Amino acid sequence: MKIHSILSSFLMVRKMSALLSLAVLLTLGACNQDSANEPAPSDKDLTSLQKSPEEFDRAMNARTKAEGTQFTIENVTRDGNILTVKVKGGCSPESFKAVWNGVEIMIYPPTIHLALIHETGEVSGCPTDLVHTLKIDVTKVVGEGDHSNTTFVVYNGSKVQDTTLNPNGSVTNSNR
Repeated sequence: MKIHSILSSFLMVRKMSALLSLAVLLTLGACNQDSANEPAPSDKDLTSLQKSPEEFDRAMNARTKAEGTQFTIENVTRDGNILTVKVKGGCSPESFKAVWNGVEIMIYPPTIHLALIHETGEVSGCPTDLVHTLKIDVTKVVGEGDHSNTTFVVYNGSKVQDTTLNPNGSVTNSNR
């Protein structure tokens, strides 16, 4: 009888701890996240980013001729490993892609150079006053990790314009 009472108490404690664990898990899972945070962009919302030294060099050479559809880089910001680039001009956000030359300069702060290219194919006459927001996930080519201390230099592939996003969030522009 005493063993039955001990077993019964033991089972009751196990049930209570299981219920308590379940309640804690449900509470943690139901925690409301800050609604001001935007969800991470899906791949379909991201601007294409590829690693290609050849394509990067082609873009850098072509921009000195200022041929094709012109656009202007208005601003570059960072949210984690997502770069947000605001551009004025161009047909649509989907017509842009970013190209990395494959080189990460490993001085402090590390620096990554990207060329922003507008690809229209056979389309001409894209509006010059439209503003597009491009989102670039840098982990697609430079890998996972904390890139918050990295300087990103974004080169305009349609004309000579360089926009530098510094680790502290400040932006500098150059039209050399």
